Amino acid sequence: MKKNLLLLIVTFYYQAQAQKKIPDIDHLFEKFNSVIYKNTDSAFYYCKKASDLNKQVGNDYYKAHSLFIYALYYYVLGNNVEATKYNNEALNFANKQKNLYILFRVHNLKGVIFFENSELDKAFNEFQLAEYYLKKKPDNKNYGLLHFNLGNLFIAKGDTTGGIKHYQITTKYALLAKDTARIYSSYIVVANTLKTNNQKKANDYYEKAFRLATLTNDIQEQFNIRINQSSNFLIAKDKRALTYLHKAELILKKIKDKSLYFHIYFNYGGYNDNIKNYDMAARYYELAYKSYDPEKLSVKHKIHILENLVRINAKNNKYQKSYDYQTILYKLKDSLFTIEKEKNYNQLLAKYEVEKKNSQIKLLSQQNELQKAKKTRIYMALASVSTILLIVFIFYRNKLKTQDRLNKKQQELNRTKHLMEGQNTERNRLARDLHDGVAGSLAGINYMLDRENEMLQNQKLSAIKKHIDILHSEIREISHNLSDHFLAEKTFHQLLIKLSEQNEENNITTNILFFPENALDLISDSMKTHLYRITQELFTNIRKHANATAVQLTVTKNENNVCIIIEDNGSGFSENRLQGIGLKNIKERLQTFDAEMEIDSYPGKGTTIIITFKI
Repeated sequence: MKKNLLLLIVTFYYQAQAQKKIPDIDHLFEKFNSVIYKNTDSAFYYCKKASDLNKQVGNDYYKAHSLFIYALYYYVLGNNVEATKYNNEALNFANKQKNLYILFRVHNLKGVIFFENSELDKAFNEFQLAEYYLKKKPDNKNYGLLHFNLGNLFIAKGDTTGGIKHYQITTKYALLAKDTARIYSSYIVVANTLKTNNQKKANDYYEKAFRLATLTNDIQEQFNIRINQSSNFLIAKDKRALTYLHKAELILKKIKDKSLYFHIYFNYGGYNDNIKNYDMAARYYELAYKSYDPEKLSVKHKIHILENLVRINAKNNKYQKSYDYQTILYKLKDSLFTIEKEKNYNQLLAKYEVEKKNSQIKLLSQQNELQKAKKTRIYMALASVSTILLIVFIFYRNKLKTQDRLNKKQQELNRTKHLMEGQNTERNRLARDLHDGVAGSLAGINYMLDRENEMLQNQKLSAIKKHIDILHSEIREISHNLSDHFLAEKTFHQLLIKLSEQNEENNITTNILFFPENALDLISDSMKTHLYRITQELFTNIRKHANATAVQLTVTKNENNVCIIIEDNGSGFSENRLQGIGLKNIKERLQTFDAEMEIDSYPGKGTTIIITFKI
């Protein structure tokens, strides 16, 4: 027993040492992540340097990370065989050291490789494993990446609704992680999904993505978005396709990648095809065919352009050319069919060999496990009795503490509830007094002035009457805003539109976005009132203090989880001003439905407020 205890202590010590941070290697990993998608030569340099440094240290925890970045390097190069080899080695070390971050990334990469090989069920299983490890060590950026991959998977399976749902979740987590690239990537794929049936909505998403790509100075993505917008309007045979095509061509001059001219020529061909200028369409399609780069474009692009060349030359009565391209197309499809058959055969053979080997390993493992089980039963029985007694003690003590905390929290909620009810009662009384008293008196004064001036026709009296009319309208508007009866008549979305109009009157452009559109239509009147008052207070703060010109309010709902994000481009503020801008009432209202609020603001950088709760 003492020997086993000593072994446990030594093992724990070495695991703690293995997971100890090594700043120099961490720095190399960060460098690798910053260049992997921009400069593969530099990425390989950081791979090798991190691996060599870790060999000197001998740290298995970092060994898993070093092997994984080699796998990612080969994946980006397009060498999935080497990527899989290093990824499997990384998985072995990550399992030994319980490196949750690498376990997530390894299974995520395996899922992506299976997805690219059209093995969708295997890909889904790997993404499920990735999510299992991510839940143990949550990270908003990685949640965004995982749901982005799941969105692609559902789209590939033909489940458009499921795909868009995962892209919307991607956007939520990317916003929380401030992962701008992932946000506009999700906008692009949603637009690509919508463009067949709803070109206008698709273009709205493309424009949102383009604005974010401009902020990050991602010229390559800006080009991709403009080309997609052009294709979007080509589907609808809309002349705007040419406008976006010109914009894409201007961006391409900055990139200087000749292989991308394939997309320019192809879309010019499509545009001329739409307007039945078949001679010009044929010229552009041939230019696209000549600019096809097999290293950078999939064979599907080649098949698509050949199909168009066959069709357009037939329309131009150039049957010989059409026949020649048809011959090339048939040969290409035949070769692809042969490759696919060989690939399927090899996959089946490999699967058989793996299952055979796994069966042998499983049999040996079962025999070993039986031997180990006999030795450990006695220890397990003693440990179980001790554990049960300890659990009973801890459970009883925690139950008392939890009950005490719940009682205190309930008292605080009751206090807040009574305070809110008192405030609402006072608001309704004040609204009634304003409406029936002040507004009524003003109406009476206005009537008397009107009667008095009927004969006099005095311009000054007319001007005074006009000012009283404006004041009367403003007081009625204030009384409506204060009254809960006004809130009960409208949905939360309608109330937000009303608040946004007040911003517009103060020259603050306000954009409101709901995912889905009916996200908060069925909430209780009490919650609607609290959310309205919170938003009203936040918008008032923006108008009074932020000097903002634009506000974005986004509401997303995933099952029972709701996230409200309010962003402005104003002057921002420092942390020491958080208690001085009227947030006390907001926090008290948030407590009534157990909501959380996060404020991210810096002087000169604008403010982002995130409210999350369950319904």
